[in-house]
Amino acid sequence: GLPQAMADFIRFAGSLADETQVRAYAVGGFVRDLFLGVDNFDVDLVIEGDGIGFAAESSRRLGLRLITHKRFGTATLEGLQGFKVDIASARKEIYEKPAVLPTVFRGTIEDDLSRRDFTINAMALGINKHRFGQIVDCFAGQSDLKRGRLRALHRLSFIDDPTRILRAVRFEQRFDFKIEKETMVWLKG
Repeated sequence: GLPQAMADFIRFAGSLADETQVRAYAVGGFVRDLFLGVDNFDVDLVIEGDGIGFAAESSRRLGLRLITHKRFGTATLEGLQGFKVDIASARKEIYEKPAVLPTVFRGTIEDDLSRRDFTINAMALGINKHRFGQIVDCFAGQSDLKRGRLRALHRLSFIDDPTRILRAVRFEQRFDFKIEKETMVWLKG
């Protein structure tokens, strides 16, 4: 059900990942919305390796505009038909203090999913040829989607990033989900 240009880009990215010998995944809201059957015009990719380098090579080969954010190991590709792509290095984050930007380190796909806000946004789909469509779901996000449940990954989630409170309410309203009891306790702090 993806627009052709988006599907073509994901195939391109999977082939480039194979060629450059990195593991690549579609992640986050893109994966959530695929499972929900909701249109999403932003593709988020995570690379186990140099995400900015991967984005730069994609930009060069496809003639796209590249915007980099070196502190976080992320880049945005612009100029695709009707959608944009964010590419990031898989990473771990440490919050030195509540509500400040985290310190970022390279990591694995599991590390990257562990730093996300809610289980429904902490899923990944492999896009390399040999693992295309394989789901990484360390926190039972698929189950929460089926149950209409919004669940934070850990008790410090809202302390680390208070804007997640607003996101919780937005997801609850947008998808008609129910905030899980323990998450509600953490949210109220």
